[in-house]
Amino acid sequence: MAKCAPADHTGKPVRNYRNVPHYEIQTISRSPELEFIASTIESVMCRLGFSDPDESFMDKDAAGVLELFFDRYHFKDAELELDNPTLKKGYELLSETIEEDLTDIPKEDLVRVMATTHRAIQRRTRGGDEYLRFINEYAGD
Repeated sequence: MAKCAPADHTGKPVRNYRNVPHYEIQTISRSPELEFIASTIESVMCRLGFSDPDESFMDKDAAGVLELFFDRYHFKDAELELDNPTLKKGYELLSETIEEDLTDIPKEDLVRVMATTHRAIQRRTRGGDEYLRFINEYAGD
């Protein structure tokens, strides 16, 4: 008998994104290719967080965008729920950037770098944009 993932009140599976395979920070810092992937992802997050002062894009939104990628490429969801316009915009921008700048990168590597970024968001945030402000110092446009 197949195991079913627990679901929330909407029937959508509840996923533990911390269990998505990730790279250790040291591994990324020793690999120019992985470092390029990480800086590209962080640059997109900065663009989303700081390009339009009239739009609110917080750490939870950055994590949500990455979770959509996990849903698609790690959990293999055929369709994504893109009801939230902020997450939809972030997902579309990151998808576009991946298509332009990271086309030759295997999806497994993208997911693992994104999972490392997701963990960093969880460590740095206090519920606002602390992570985004931190990376903006290093990866901002």
